[in-house]
Amino acid sequence: MSTNSRVCDRCIRRKVKCDLQRPICSRCSEAGSSCTYSKAKRKPGPPRGSRPKTRANPAARSSSHNERAHEATRYRALAAEPLQSQSAQERPLLNGDSGSQHFIQGLDDSGPNFLSYTPMVRYAANEPVFPGYDLNPSQERHLLLQFFDDVHPAVPLFQREKFFSAYDEGVACRDLIITIVTITAKILGPVDFWRLEAVDLCISSLLTTTACDSDSLGSRAGLDQFRQECLLAYYDFHQSPGSPAWMRISRLARKAYAIGLNQIENLALCSAFDSELTTEDDVEDWRYVWWCLYCLDSYSNISLGAPFVIDLESINTALARRSSTDDKVPDSPKLFLPDEEGQLWKTAQVVLSSTCEREFNIHIITTTILRQAGHVLRLRAIRKRVTDKLVNLRSNLASLRLALPPRYLNPTRNALTAERAIHHHLRLTNVLHLHMTRLIIMLPQDFKVDEAGWLDDWQQSLDTCHDIVSIVEQWNNQFSSRVDPAICFIAFVALWVLNLHRRCFIDANSPLLDKLIRSENLLLLFLEHFSKMWAMPNILLKLFRASSTYGPLTYADADKLMNNLRMPLHPKTLHRICTLNPSSTEFLDGFDAVPCFADIWSFGTPGLEI
Repeated sequence: MSTNSRVCDRCIRRKVKCDLQRPICSRCSEAGSSCTYSKAKRKPGPPRGSRPKTRANPAARSSSHNERAHEATRYRALAAEPLQSQSAQERPLLNGDSGSQHFIQGLDDSGPNFLSYTPMVRYAANEPVFPGYDLNPSQERHLLLQFFDDVHPAVPLFQREKFFSAYDEGVACRDLIITIVTITAKILGPVDFWRLEAVDLCISSLLTTTACDSDSLGSRAGLDQFRQECLLAYYDFHQSPGSPAWMRISRLARKAYAIGLNQIENLALCSAFDSELTTEDDVEDWRYVWWCLYCLDSYSNISLGAPFVIDLESINTALARRSSTDDKVPDSPKLFLPDEEGQLWKTAQVVLSSTCEREFNIHIITTTILRQAGHVLRLRAIRKRVTDKLVNLRSNLASLRLALPPRYLNPTRNALTAERAIHHHLRLTNVLHLHMTRLIIMLPQDFKVDEAGWLDDWQQSLDTCHDIVSIVEQWNNQFSSRVDPAICFIAFVALWVLNLHRRCFIDANSPLLDKLIRSENLLLLFLEHFSKMWAMPNILLKLFRASSTYGPLTYADADKLMNNLRMPLHPKTLHRICTLNPSSTEFLDGFDAVPCFADIWSFGTPGLEI
């Protein structure tokens, strides 16, 4: 047989080295696949007669980007305005554009042939990788350690020892390192050795450059790029809430679908990694990326009142098994989210009785029941009948609450089991999810149709708000950076409902009225605390303070407001927020000039306001 240097067809498709053995190479033999050697040789380059892809008009592309950047700047500038109770120095915010330059780029560009990884921005050899980034190794490592101590528990994308091993060996992705360090400095800053202007310049450069544009999604660089994009999406959503941040998350979710992260356990449908060359520990890293993205998709669309990008029934990716303290993935059975929310309680019981990661998986389960509640709230807002869905949601929530361990819903720290403070606050976050789900269920509606039933739900909604306040009473501020600040939406809705209850209260001498006022103040302080780190709680505070009054309401008035409830990041609400400062033409550009928030929650209901 003559010598032939051509590799087999399967190895060509998988882009792996072939030993050229005939009649079957070793890789095909191990995989049990047929091994064929095509005689026809394909010339490199595009097929004859094909036309190169046309590029978009640079002027049009620049104009589109400027429009998106202008929209992001409006929301960011609004959040940057200091509250009356806080100075601007206490809450330095981003200066510059944080919109994603390519946030609505289609998936057509991400073809099956993955490109080699290239840095997002290239500069001369004597210049920093990103503008404003000039830290020495000691300063960089200091911020990396701070990230894993104070930020990483909220977005657990890494295994600490594994990351620092790659960092010390010099093989960690530089773009990812810079992203981690810069976001940490923004959240926990100011930093003594890094000027705020330089940090703002660096984060702006990171946010306006899309890491996944290189589309090297089938390599180790692809994992690091997805991690980087998850971190940027997490930061952007909470720091510059608006359409650009929301589209960044949606685009990233569709990228994840394009490479099959929702089907990690089905190798025939997942192209994120080479199953023959990837260890189970690396596959677990991809699972954490998927579930962090699942949470981002949930929070962003619930807060906007929009449909979810990720469909629960499409997921065939196991829950996490490796905890933050495990060196490797434990040898335990894989667990999955059920296709039906009614079976969540069974999954919770299995998670709690297994040796797999518990805190994060319970967080995924409570997020899932909250997604169901968000779906009901969205349908209710567009006047759809949700009676049957509310009955199912109420049953699912009751089953899940009963499946949790004793004292799990107790807001106090469990000293008898030596519960760590960080685990206590992660548990409080999960309990807030359950309370928010119950609050959505208990939001009364149709006062004229069923007055007795309306009053019963009205009382239970007040009880649920007090449960949320009991969580706030146990909150330790030093752990706020370690949980997802999306819980501020829960505090905001509870604050809004409590405000309605107080204004419907008739007896001015009742001790319950004093309790309502104290509860409102606690929730306001809770949001003010988070607003020192994030811009999104600041926007929520501005919305509430500018639209709340002390005028009395009847139950019929409260019912009208309940029926017109929109989530705070609903586009109609955000657009009206931009009229908060009538003297600023930047805020008013493109929106109707309304001097107050009297109709933000009424949405056309005359004479009603919070």
